[in-house]
Amino acid sequence: MSKVLKGEDCTQDILHMNLDNDRSRKRNWGLLVTGIVGGTLVVLYAIATPFLTPALRKICLPFVPATSAQIENVLKMLQYRSGSLVDIGSGDGRIVIAAAKEGFRAVGYELNPWLVWYSRYRAWREGMHHNAKFYISDLWKVSFSQYTNVVVFGVPQMMPQLEKKLEEELDHNARVVACRFPFPHWMPDHTTGEGIDMVWAYDSKAFKGNEKTCSETVQKMHPL
Repeated sequence: MSKVLKGEDCTQDILHMNLDNDRSRKRNWGLLVTGIVGGTLVVLYAIATPFLTPALRKICLPFVPATSAQIENVLKMLQYRSGSLVDIGSGDGRIVIAAAKEGFRAVGYELNPWLVWYSRYRAWREGMHHNAKFYISDLWKVSFSQYTNVVVFGVPQMMPQLEKKLEEELDHNARVVACRFPFPHWMPDHTTGEGIDMVWAYDSKAFKGNEKTCSETVQKMHPL
């Protein structure tokens, strides 16, 4: 009789152990699923935030990759020029890398860190990392006075403010190349392409000269 009772006790112990093991497995699976879901949400948030944050700013500069024709037209406007070059809102770095291949000391400023890291990897992969540099920065907090060639893929809302900034900061031998949208007050010295691939080139000696002429005209009209 005692042997039967012991056998029943052993059976019950085994059942309890199996139940505990099942509960432990379910708990572990629950923790694993929670961790995967939580990690996925964190990754999605980290990826999406740099893209969504600019939309919350007063002036949004969306990332739209440059076409092959746009890159070709930009380089055409930079023929026979050399020295330093900056791409304002450099995106995935294709303009900067293309300019570096042409011998420019090229720099790109971009607010989205994911695009900057990708641009750096792309420059390294193409062997251009020594002449193509990328920085995470807001264009309004950067001085462009050290650059003699400026490329910008802007939107209409930002062009008037950027026009004033470049007038104040650029030297007289600089050239500005605008893609997709022209500057509102400057007269382009050269244009090429058509449609979305059209680009406008502005020489700073011209728009700085226009600014000086305009100021002198105002003084003549309204003498002190």
